[in-house]
This record gives sequence, structure tokens and C-alpha cells, in this order.
Amino acid sequence: MKIEELKKTKDLNVEWKVTIAAPEINIELDKKYLEIQKDIKIPGFRQGKVPLNIIKDRYSKNVLPEITDKVINKNLTKAILEKKLKPAIQPKVDIDKYEEGGDMSLNVSFQLMPEISDIDIKSFTIERSKLKITENDIQNSLEDISKKHERFTPLTKKRKSILGDLILFDYVGKIKGKEFAGGSGKDETVILGSNKYIPGYEDQMVGLNISDEKAIKVKFPDDYRTKELAGNDAVFDVNIKDIQERVKKVPIDDKLATEVGEKNLNDLKNKIREKMQTDFKTLSNLKMRREASEILLKSTKFDIPSKMIDSEFDFLKSNSNDKKVDEKNIKKLAERRVKLGLIINSIADKNDIVVEDSDLTKAVADEASKYPGQEKQVVEFYKQNPNLMQNLRGVAMEEKVMLYVVNSCKKKDKECTIEELFKSDFLKEENELIKQNKGDK
Repeated sequence: MKIEELKKTKDLNVEWKVTIAAPEINIELDKKYLEIQKDIKIPGFRQGKVPLNIIKDRYSKNVLPEITDKVINKNLTKAILEKKLKPAIQPKVDIDKYEEGGDMSLNVSFQLMPEISDIDIKSFTIERSKLKITENDIQNSLEDISKKHERFTPLTKKRKSILGDLILFDYVGKIKGKEFAGGSGKDETVILGSNKYIPGYEDQMVGLNISDEKAIKVKFPDDYRTKELAGNDAVFDVNIKDIQERVKKVPIDDKLATEVGEKNLNDLKNKIREKMQTDFKTLSNLKMRREASEILLKSTKFDIPSKMIDSEFDFLKSNSNDKKVDEKNIKKLAERRVKLGLIINSIADKNDIVVEDSDLTKAVADEASKYPGQEKQVVEFYKQNPNLMQNLRGVAMEEKVMLYVVNSCKKKDKECTIEELFKSDFLKEENELIKQNKGDK
């Protein structure tokens, strides 16, 4: 094979004019035709005795692409290894000229992985946050628990049921005048507006007094879990046995603590502290990781393969949920992600960091934990999809490298509250999410 290098520039582009000599291609073609000759059956000829010129006429259209691909891949792989090159992307190959029996002329273009100089990670300094818990923090958490806690008390004066009330009732369901399996019950409870029952059921229980009876008419959804009931009209005869109203302000005391599963108020406060410590540590580690990533990006300069950025841009754009795509921002994000990925790979190579089976198992488990109740199915799904498992391998590598980076950096300790931690520029996303959640309430 003859290679004429046409271009090798600062932006990592490589262009070759490649010539593969006819004998090398012909040897592979002849092997393939002889292989076909052994097994082919054509009327008028004995098996294995069909003339090669007939086989070539019949099968060359299928054989030529297969063999040329094989020869091209073999030669390019060999050339790249000999020249000790690291392509960033799959080489693009255009056959410029070729006729069976002659030399093959190719135009080959690809981009190289950049050379990344050694990074002195131990010279970096990042901020490590230490939690400062105040009594005000504990009190705020207790008040949040109190606001969200559902407690009901008997009505102080007689009135009709409203949304939010806790109703105790008996019911008997019928379809076409006949009771059906699972359609009746005693001492059932429901909070009106909870959507525990099929659409329209709870709405018809609003405006009733204790001891009232009412025939509730509903229709089971077409996709109802019990197929025999799906799509059917039904009537439920209900008898209201009791109505309780929600306690508007639940006192912060031992009773509240026991209702949320703790022995007393003091135990509840300790649990709040423990959770604060755990949540704070998670956020502090995330903040350190993002700060370290930012330092890596700013302190490391090298050319980035444009084709890798284009590929990442296309991926981000196609997966964007925004109706109006901001291509400028997506391009910046694509460049950032590619650059950080290249830095991470370089650190891994130079520090012999590899993904072990245990790292991959953890990555799968972390992913499965996002789907409570479906963990086994998620694990099985990844086992059956090697490409997705390979993606997780990349995630596991990033986690391992960034943990190495964070642990290697110098630390500057700073005491702060959770609220102060959230003010960090590195936790903007999480801060915005909290604001949105508070706005929803």
C-alpha cells in the first residue's frame, strides 16, 4: 500500500491519497471465488467444477464490496498502527478509482486525538464545605414536616363533606344491577380529592352528610387493570359513616414524631440532623467535582477534534426537549463535554485508572435505583444491551476519574449552612429546582 499525505494541520485533520496494489486485492478475490466454487450448485456442472469465469459473472456484485471493504480496513488499520496514530473518529473512505483486476485509489480523511500534556492535579485547590447546623435549620425542617403531615380530627360542628376531608364509608358496586367480585367493602377510607378511586367517584362524595346514602354512577376506564370491568358502567351505593376534617396546623410535638415513625420529638430532630449531614455531604461532593471540572477545563489547552464536537452537538440537539433549540448554547455545551471527556480519558490513561467489574456493577445498580420496584428489569435490560452497557462503562470511568481528581486536589475548608451551600455557582441547577418546587406549593 502506498500513502501520500495530503494534509495534516493544527486542527488535527489528516488526508491521505492511498493506493492499494492490484495483486493484494486479487489474492483476496480469488480466495473468495474459490470458496464459492466449492459449494455452488449450477445445473449442467458438478459441485466444485463450475468455471471461475461463470462464478465471477454471477457473484462479483456481492463479492467485490465485501472484499474491497476487507482489504481497505486491513490496510488502513495496519498503516494507523505503524504510524502510531490515534484517530478521533472512524476514517472516511472514498474509492476514487477501481476496476476489478486493477489498483485501487482511495481518498481517506480522519481526525486525530489531541496530545494532552500532563496535568498537575495536586496543585489545584478546591473548596470543601463543612456543615454548620443551626437550631433555626432544625426548626424549619420540623415546620416543613408539620405542613406536609396529614392529620384528621372529627368535625366540631355538623357540615357537608368537602375536598380534603377524610371519609369513612361502606359501599356496594353493581354492573347492570348485579354485584361483582371485589365491588363491595366496609369501613373504607378515602381523602376526597386524592384520586384514589376511578374518575368521578370521589367528586360525587362531596356535599354529603354523615349517614347519607348515595348511588354513585361511574364508568371504569377502558385500560382498567381488571379486564372484566374495563369500559363498563357501574353504580356504587355508598353509606357515609363518618367525616373528619384535616388539622390545619399540626403541632410540633412527640405525637407528630410518633406519627412519622420516630419515638419522640428528640429522635425526630436527630434524624433530621443525620439527613442534613447526608444530603450536605452529597451536595458538597457534587460541588467539589464541578469545581474541579471547571479548573481542568480552564487550565488545559489543546485542539479539539471538530468532528467529535459535531457528533456531540447532533446528539444533544436531537435529545433536547426545548421547542426552540438554542444552537449556540448547544454548541458550547457540546464543546465543553467533548473537551472534558478527552481530559478524563487522558487522566485515566496516564494514571492507569480502569473500570473494574465492581465499578460497572455499581453503575448498573445506581441506574436501576432510579426506577423503584423495577430494579431487576433494569439490570436485565442492561445485560441484554451491550451498547447501553458500554455507555454505562463510560459513566463509571468518569465517576472514577473525577473521584481521583477530587481526592488529589488540595482542600480549603469552609463552614456553611445548607442554604449558603446552595448559593454556590456550582449548584445553580439544584438551587433552581428547589425554587421551582417551592413555587409549585
